[in-house]
Amino acid sequence: MRAEKLQLLFNQSFPAIPISFLIAILQSAILWPVQRKSVLLAWLTILAVIAIGRMLLFIFYWRAAPEEEKVLVWEKPYFITLTMATITWGFGAVFIMPDDSVLHQVVIYFFLVGLSGGAISVYSAHRTMTLVTLAVLLLPTTFWFFMQANLLLTGMAAAGFIFFLSSIRSGKILSDKLNRSFMLAHELKLAKEKAEELALMDELSGLDNRRAFYEKGGLLVKYCLRNGKLLALILLDIDHFKRINDTYGHAGGDEAIRQVGRLIKQVIRKSDIGARIGGEEFAVLLEVSDRDGAEILAEKLLNAITGTPVVYNERSFTISASFGVSVCVCGLETLFKRADEALYRAKNSGRSCVVVDGDAVEPQFESIKVELTPE
Repeated sequence: MRAEKLQLLFNQSFPAIPISFLIAILQSAILWPVQRKSVLLAWLTILAVIAIGRMLLFIFYWRAAPEEEKVLVWEKPYFITLTMATITWGFGAVFIMPDDSVLHQVVIYFFLVGLSGGAISVYSAHRTMTLVTLAVLLLPTTFWFFMQANLLLTGMAAAGFIFFLSSIRSGKILSDKLNRSFMLAHELKLAKEKAEELALMDELSGLDNRRAFYEKGGLLVKYCLRNGKLLALILLDIDHFKRINDTYGHAGGDEAIRQVGRLIKQVIRKSDIGARIGGEEFAVLLEVSDRDGAEILAEKLLNAITGTPVVYNERSFTISASFGVSVCVCGLETLFKRADEALYRAKNSGRSCVVVDGDAVEPQFESIKVELTPE
């Protein structure tokens, strides 16, 4: 939530920079007849330099366009530049205070109270910044008024101090409400992200579902076609899946699917796209440098699947899978067509093997039997 609060501050507080400088010019114009020009010009110059620095900070922030936790890198410079501007106003007010005009002294205090009210509304998203800004704006002049032997100034100081205390209270209430709003928005965002994740994930295997595969795969295909990169599609189908369901029940079949999903996630790279696209059918889409790379990955997956028994309900059984692989610089539809043909040939060649599109595979009439007996 800190990052979201800081984003809100950057989004809503930029207008306060030129507005506060215009107020400083107006105040200087009012004080011009009763205060030395050099003092006012020095004060305005310092404010102008700080205002330019703050505006540059905002420009750099907008250009960087940080997201999520990276926004927090900008919190310290934001706070430092805000504090510098506030100190120039708060302590500068005492510095430019005319000695012999109570009216102009009251006018300065009036401007400070107005700025404090604006600070509550602008910086309320960050309670610490709000409190520091209020304290630095009001307290130096308030204490200066208390030290003057003037009933009017003492009364103004007392009223200002009460305003400061009430602002702390009201600022806390406003800050708490904003915190609750931020928390609710954050929870809704997390819930939305979770819902979107579930909509694109196959719950049983833990892999992407068919929809996610086509969405992510479309992006990878575009990238590879644009850059002339080789794409590989590995289709795999669990062998004799109906027999698994008949022997161990649908729960046993589900456990086999879960295991294949886990093994695929363990073997493929993070940049590869693994998905369950059908009942017992899975797909892996990846960028490769040559045809051998895809075949090696498919063989590795085959060895992992056949070499890892499925343990379910205190029983274990082994499974196998047939693999069809296609490699080309082409679209997803062509990849699927070629990989599907290779998968068909793998099944007709005895199953539990890898066939790459273009391989010459002679039909084998003795199929490899998958061991389904309990160990």
